[in-house]
Amino acid sequence: MCFRKVFLIAVIVTFTCILWSGGSFTKASNETSKTGDMSKFKEQIPRIPIPKTPFINEDGKKTNLHTLKGNWLLVNFWATWCAPCIRELPYIYNLKQEMSTSKIKILLISIDRSGSSMFQPVLDKLKLKDLKSASDPKAALMRSLQLSGVPTSLLIDPNGLIAGSLTGDAKWDSPQAIALLNRYINKD
Repeated sequence: MCFRKVFLIAVIVTFTCILWSGGSFTKASNETSKTGDMSKFKEQIPRIPIPKTPFINEDGKKTNLHTLKGNWLLVNFWATWCAPCIRELPYIYNLKQEMSTSKIKILLISIDRSGSSMFQPVLDKLKLKDLKSASDPKAALMRSLQLSGVPTSLLIDPNGLIAGSLTGDAKWDSPQAIALLNRYINKD
């Protein structure tokens, strides 16, 4: 009789934990389906709006992320002094070549204090001719987003809401990364 009571209590506790954590077995399976570098991707629930903090676009003009609403956007914060950032750039470049620009826009934002005079030679040296970078020389946008370091990438939906983030470098051209991005793009 004692064994049955312990077993019953264990079953009740297990199901209570499942219900309390979200009530679904599919959430756990979605999380475990993220493999490789994409296991670092953190989904933002609920999604939060992007700030209106200005940064300097690729043309040297002040703008903000709201001007890019209407498209899915992958924003990557980086710096020339950050080895993981430099390692990640070719993967972002390859992603840009593979993904349809009608599905997702890719935006690099350098936090180098000297702006384009500092980061453009690095992009040129890496022969990433189609990869342009904006600039946030005082890291004001990065601070308003409460990001802790570089590289950090944000996935922003067409309504200007942050869908998720990944801190650290990642192979953005991997099948796992493309599948993750397509899951969001095709879901909404």
